[in-house]
Amino acid sequence: MHITPAGALIVVLTGLASGFLNAVASSGSAVSLPILMWSGLHALNADATNRIPVLVGAMSSVVGLARRGAIPWRRAFLVSTPATLGSVIGALFAESLPSHDIRIGIVGAVVITLALLLMKLNVLLKSAASSTFKLGTKPFVMLFLVGIWAGLIGLSATYTLLVLVLAMGIPIVEANAIKIFVLVPVTAVAMMIFAEKGSIDWSVGGVMALGSMAGGLLGARLAVSEQARRWIVGLLVLVTLAELIHLLVQYFF
Repeated sequence: MHITPAGALIVVLTGLASGFLNAVASSGSAVSLPILMWSGLHALNADATNRIPVLVGAMSSVVGLARRGAIPWRRAFLVSTPATLGSVIGALFAESLPSHDIRIGIVGAVVITLALLLMKLNVLLKSAASSTFKLGTKPFVMLFLVGIWAGLIGLSATYTLLVLVLAMGIPIVEANAIKIFVLVPVTAVAMMIFAEKGSIDWSVGGVMALGSMAGGLLGARLAVSEQARRWIVGLLVLVTLAELIHLLVQYFF
């Protein structure tokens, strides 16, 4: 689709914010998905196209974190396995849903994201009590379900973070790095499925990816800072609330 210069600027800045939020907190898609729909894409196409900036932003964040030695590679690969398997199922299911249902799902995902952030704010701001790592049956199933949701809607980072911290006892800084890594394979497999179905708008997604690449790199610089995260999580709550109001006004009033 054609993008005006002003629209392109908005899309790039949205990608910047999305990539940054995905790196330092979570749910950057709560910002990018509504803007993609605002740009004129149908819900399914917006959901599919959003995978481009998410993937590019996550990859740039992984590079930035790897340079700082902040990624526990073994744990990251183990955690990504069930989530990636689930993502395949979620993406296939998304292709069979009517656009209206996906739109409702996106609104619901933003609502749940906001609720989780508010209820678990202290958990996101404080390190877990234990750094013991155990990928048991319960965490495996939970990550698999998160992967299905990631493939379906894409708003999964908050859930991944909470599973890693609450169910697996991983400290928040390490969990955040693992979460960013998991975004790469989970998003990549879903994007391949959407691309094969022709659901992706590569022009809009490519423009947004330019911003998300820069945002991911900037976010990686702050991702290990607890003090910075306090500000970012608060900002994420405000941004998510604003996007929720925007979606409700646009589609239900």
